[in-house]
Amino acid sequence: MIRRLLGGKPETRSISFQDIFKRGLDSTTNQTASGELVNTDTAMTLTSVYASIRLLSDTISTLEFSTYYKSRGAELPFRPVPEWLRAMSIDLANHEVLGQCLVSLLTDGNCYVATLRDATGQVLSLTVLDPGDITPKMVTHDDGTQELTFESAKTPGTVFTKRDIQMIRGMVRPGQISGVSPIQMAREMIGLGIAMQRFSATLYKNGALPGSVIEVPGQLSTEGAASMRQNWNDLHRGSGNAHRVAVLTEGSKFSKMSLSPEDVQWIEGTRATTQDVARLFGLPPFLLADSTGSTSWGSGLHEMNVAMVTYSLRPLTTRLEAGLTAILRSTGINVGYVKFDLASMTRGTNERWDSYATALQNGIVNIDEVRSWESLPPLPNDEGKSHYVPLNQGVVGAETAIDADGVT
Repeated sequence: MIRRLLGGKPETRSISFQDIFKRGLDSTTNQTASGELVNTDTAMTLTSVYASIRLLSDTISTLEFSTYYKSRGAELPFRPVPEWLRAMSIDLANHEVLGQCLVSLLTDGNCYVATLRDATGQVLSLTVLDPGDITPKMVTHDDGTQELTFESAKTPGTVFTKRDIQMIRGMVRPGQISGVSPIQMAREMIGLGIAMQRFSATLYKNGALPGSVIEVPGQLSTEGAASMRQNWNDLHRGSGNAHRVAVLTEGSKFSKMSLSPEDVQWIEGTRATTQDVARLFGLPPFLLADSTGSTSWGSGLHEMNVAMVTYSLRPLTTRLEAGLTAILRSTGINVGYVKFDLASMTRGTNERWDSYATALQNGIVNIDEVRSWESLPPLPNDEGKSHYVPLNQGVVGAETAIDADGVT
């Protein structure tokens, strides 16, 4: 059944009003107060929107990831790693498949991953579907249980289950089953940015505003105007001729032209869009080439990386990990889970290891706990489970007594 979806073609029947509204093609719904139509394609014409999506999707999709399981509180590698996780698609590399998932999440708020399986139910490959083609529905059975199902515009009349399609959602409002689209929620702001960008381009295209004007009373022939222009440029153009004295004769007047304050303010307003888009996607503005207020994310590289991981990357990787883990569990592996190596982005900094050292020296954590945070296996023979105390760094419970003569 899933092969029909992956190989199916869109219907050629007439599109109904319901289809238009469902797929977000309605110009009334996507129209903004600025007069601009906002959808995924038009939103990404803003460089700040495109850069935000590219930055988040490229950063997460290129992180290392693997399968793990918990044993006695320690995180251990689960081996062997399923083959479908090593190569998710025949045609695309893993980072490309994950990148598609993230782009879908960041634009539509939903990601639908089709799982192609063999006769035994094992996953063969993953395919990220166009979210506009899929409609999720919550079906209530006679016994009161609920089941999430999916319908596709490519295969009308066919109902798919979670075994066929894994849904990964962004922010979800109470009572809803679909994620909220960041693009649609911020369409007024994005529409304003598109309008300002279009206005600026049109101003430079149609403005025809010269840098300066020489007014000459009376009639001047074409040859005379060209000769005056050339003579002026020969005398005053270039850094070597800067600030030379200009002599105007026969009542000529020189005027310097400039943009109106309204036009200048409008063009400057385009820069504010970058901060709004950074706020929308939870990114520090300096990553979008806007240094305004960059210190609010920290003054050092470590602090900025930690803030980036905490507020920008972790929410997305958590959703992606949950989706891939659900697919893993559907193949019968009930103890394993998928985890991305976010720690690699802050590993190696002095602040990180200083924190570990302080916690170890004061007996707060043991070596195996620190190693698990770094996705490392525990030490053999339970050597890393001991806690230490200050002063002599002795093992807890093994302190030596000192007699009155100072002899142990």
